[in-house]
Amino acid sequence: MENQVTKPPMILVVERDPMMLTGISAILDMQGYRCFLARDTEIARQATETLQFDLIVLSVDSDLGMAVSSAEKLRASQRSAGLPIIFLAPRLEAAWIGPLNSVGGVYCLPKPFEPELLLELAEKALYMPHLATARVAPPSAHFSNTWVKLS
Repeated sequence: MENQVTKPPMILVVERDPMMLTGISAILDMQGYRCFLARDTEIARQATETLQFDLIVLSVDSDLGMAVSSAEKLRASQRSAGLPIIFLAPRLEAAWIGPLNSVGGVYCLPKPFEPELLLELAEKALYMPHLATARVAPPSAHFSNTWVKLS
């Protein structure tokens, strides 16, 4: 029987800040993930046309509409249509849960974040496929100050 070697998951990381982009990549790389780095949504969108990703880590600003639009653009390609997204946001708001979930968001992590949390959420999003397709529960009145599970 032939020994099959599987490639580590490929993660698309979208972050405008070059230092943060490098830091996120280093965190994921040290855990054995392969990363494609993009400083804007258009470069990331082009990458989804030719490369096969397993997860998207998308940093967003305080504008919910822009976050949803960016996610929709990244998931427009047939190759990336079903990919789970971990959003990195400056703050957590209950009103964001439904819209981010509807465009593939499985988690939202506030910046700054602990590297271990990013790794834990990436692992869950990659290896528990039901998280990517589950529906969001009604938002609770209280959110953790560390991270919010979107599904």
